[in-house]
Amino acid sequence: MTEERIAGSVFRADHPDHTDLSQTIAASREEPGRFNTSRFGAIYLSREPETAINELRRNNGHVEHPCALFVVSLSAEKILDLSDDDERTRWQLTHEDLVSDDLTRCREVAESAVREGIEVILWPSATGSGCSLAVFAEHLRQESRVEIVHSFEMTPSAIASIIAGAPVTALHPMVRSFPSISTRGDRSP
Repeated sequence: MTEERIAGSVFRADHPDHTDLSQTIAASREEPGRFNTSRFGAIYLSREPETAINELRRNNGHVEHPCALFVVSLSAEKILDLSDDDERTRWQLTHEDLVSDDLTRCREVAESAVREGIEVILWPSATGSGCSLAVFAEHLRQESRVEIVHSFEMTPSAIASIIAGAPVTALHPMVRSFPSISTRGDRSP
């Protein structure tokens, strides 16, 4: 388990009205994702802005409009970094588990992680590029936090450009002004 602090900006693509993260957590309980169940919710985020758009597209089959790219400030102390091969082995997860449509094994790991006080799970995105995060906001320590700090409108042409490979920073240069997420002793994936 990575005990190192994680802090900085991460991203979420969603409808512009979806700014209440407590509602996001409740919705995740109703339709559990890769690393949560009906017993505990998660806020799903991405390390890179492009990954956020591609995750939305992967999960929905398309990107609905209107769409916003949310910049989320995250600070947490207990992180499970499944982008690290040794951590995946320790938790008996394979790369295939992380990209499979069968979410059983990932949900089992999430159950154990939450019991152990893990606040965030980081893993290679199932899109094949970038990293995804599941933040267990209801289990954050007092000194940890997750909050939306900015949003960018994503037009249909901007979404199409990103899907075609354009970096978000080419379309919204201000994204560069938000500090990238890092850990103490960062082992960027």
